[in-house]
Amino acid sequence: MDAEPNRVAFKIVVKKVERPFSQDPLEEFEWLCQTLGFYEPIDKDKTASSIFKAMLVASDRGEALTSSAIAQRVGMSRGSVINHLNNLMRSGIVVHAGRYYMLRSRSVLRTIEEIQEDVERVFERMKRTAREIDEELGTLPSEKSRE
Repeated sequence: MDAEPNRVAFKIVVKKVERPFSQDPLEEFEWLCQTLGFYEPIDKDKTASSIFKAMLVASDRGEALTSSAIAQRVGMSRGSVINHLNNLMRSGIVVHAGRYYMLRSRSVLRTIEEIQEDVERVFERMKRTAREIDEELGTLPSEKSRE
């Protein structure tokens, strides 16, 4: 996908994962992280969700964090944290400003809504392009064939 001016390309992963039966917020948070594809096969300790959680708490307080501060809060090496931060930035969940990292939104709900808006914009562009291709090739379905 080509990035728009002033927009960063992103890769969103959404997996179909069975939602937990419990009403435990931590289990539901883990489910959201799994659904968003945070966990790589090597992330057996679910570090990405720990980073996301630490950043969510900081965001709620209006704080931006350095990779060193995040590493200290989650108890891992700065290098490992940076690897996860890079993945979270590629997914469009984390933004980087100078030395600081922050969530793109201050709540989990708003983060999910913004990801949905991003995906909808991409699909709208894809549909416009597909329509142009169909028109050019003469393969655009007629109104009757769509019914």
